[in-house]
Amino acid sequence: MNWLPIIGVLMLIIGVFQLSMTIKTFNTLKVEANHDTSVFMPMALSSSALMGIVFFATGIGALLI
Repeated sequence: MNWLPIIGVLMLIIGVFQLSMTIKTFNTLKVEANHDTSVFMPMALSSSALMGIVFFATGIGALLI
C-alpha cells in the first residue's frame, strides 16, 4: 500500500489548521493586545506561520510524488 497520499492529505490538513490558528491568534491580538502581552508573541506568530507553510508544502509535495 502506498502511504504517500495519506501522509500528504494529513499534512495538508495540519498545515491548513496551523495557518488558520495563526490567523485567528493574530486577529485576536490586534483587538486585545495590551502591555501585558508577551514581547515574544511576534516571534511565536511568525514561527507558527512558517510551520504551517512547511506542513502545507510537504503535503503538496507528498501528493505530487
